[in-house]
Amino acid sequence: MKHPVLNIKKGAVIYDDTEARRASELPRPALPGSRPLVSRRRRRRGGRLTFFPLLVIALGLFILFRVVPSMPVNRAVLAGWQVTLRISPYQDRLIVGVTFILSAPTGESASPVPEATARISLPGTGEQVFVAGMLEKSPMTLRGDLPRIGGAKKVRAEVSIGAARSTLWLPVP
Repeated sequence: MKHPVLNIKKGAVIYDDTEARRASELPRPALPGSRPLVSRRRRRRGGRLTFFPLLVIALGLFILFRVVPSMPVNRAVLAGWQVTLRISPYQDRLIVGVTFILSAPTGESASPVPEATARISLPGTGEQVFVAGMLEKSPMTLRGDLPRIGGAKKVRAEVSIGAARSTLWLPVP
């Protein structure tokens, strides 16, 4: 094999750095406690789109809890029954329901069936309705309706099961 011929002009300075290049190509021994060099620059892929589903969920929850009106509910426990008062506005009427749910079911079928009564009124207006019924099954709902009067702020229900009595209040929706 014939060696190449290099033509060098007189007065030119030649700088040969092959040793430094070879040293940089060889792996350096790792120092104790040091980590390999990692590029800190990361590439973001669709950074704005990752928060979009979270934004949609947050907006949906806001609409669910703030904009959609929830039905007002008031509860009490009376003679082993859970009593719930609900009001639903319908056109120019207020439909009021008192629901009775047996809290602790008893195994005795020979016990007498209690009677439940509720006097539902709009305080300050004189409007009231009286509903009654036998609590033969659980749940049992007694319903009544009242006229929707602009000045009425609350609905009051005086509920009794046998000798036990309780009063439930709800704001007019």
